[in-house]
Amino acid sequence: MKNLKFLLLILPFFFASCEKEKIEGPSLNDLYGELNILESLSIVGDSADFSIGESIYFTASFSKQVDWTIRIKGINSGSVKIISGKSNEINQSNSTWNGSSTLLPFFIAEDCDLELTFEMHDDTIYNQVNVQSAKIYNNENTVLITDFENGFNPNFTGFFQAGCTKSLVTNGAGEGNKYLAQYGTCDWDWLIGYVDYFSDYWYDQEDLVNDPTKLYFNIMINGASTISDVSDLPNSLFKLEFYEDENGDDYHDASSEDRYDYEFDVDWTGWRMVSICYNDLIPPSSNAGDGIKHPDKIFKVRTLLLANPESGFAKADVDFLIWSFNAPILD
Repeated sequence: MKNLKFLLLILPFFFASCEKEKIEGPSLNDLYGELNILESLSIVGDSADFSIGESIYFTASFSKQVDWTIRIKGINSGSVKIISGKSNEINQSNSTWNGSSTLLPFFIAEDCDLELTFEMHDDTIYNQVNVQSAKIYNNENTVLITDFENGFNPNFTGFFQAGCTKSLVTNGAGEGNKYLAQYGTCDWDWLIGYVDYFSDYWYDQEDLVNDPTKLYFNIMINGASTISDVSDLPNSLFKLEFYEDENGDDYHDASSEDRYDYEFDVDWTGWRMVSICYNDLIPPSSNAGDGIKHPDKIFKVRTLLLANPESGFAKADVDFLIWSFNAPILD
């Protein structure tokens, strides 16, 4: 009887131990098994009108858990969307595409090439998908400052050094057809040039949310990734300045009202979206305001292209300046 009681006591621990060993870690098949494509890549909704909120997704299944990547590239735009996961199945829950881009520019109405690849395996599956109409990013959760499609608003004032360029360019934009080119060399000053985007002349005149944790500023920047021969650092320094009009007199008083800044090196080539939460902005040391962020009272946004006078050529074209609520414009 004592032996029986002892067995009854240890049996639960024995089976619990065995069960734990069975579920810990990847299976031998996932680690060392051959990859077989059980169901090849299919597209559910092989053509989509993203402008009205349609989406598509992909399906496939494999003989093992594997790291996979779907790469979608616009044949005409060159835009790229990357969807990746780790599973033995691709389905709606892990592969839905709403027309957004991972690498700029944005997609347009076009055919796109698809590639499905696998980490540690040479298999590649090809396909195509059609974009009937591109995704529209300006909606009820955004406030568009400008996309330059209607030209450069003359009410957006600024200054560029002699010999430096600020000009509207058609074709090659990050979004749409037009963008603002900004580049040049200045050997006597850090400033290449700046533009003031006054809120009275933003394309959308809707109110911004007054919660700085839920407001994001987004801007497309086209860089040249020029590295200085002198400092071995990127030539192009970009700065954003946000000026608040806290007393509502349609003027920013630097002696009493807040300004917030954000700056970064443009150390890449091609278009990239830069997004910053308003809550993450910092005031300059000379700020004379109370330091309380009021994004609904923004008077203007200033963009500045800067470069060390000894560095040489600097470039940072801009496109699609837009506010978004709750999240950056690209997820």
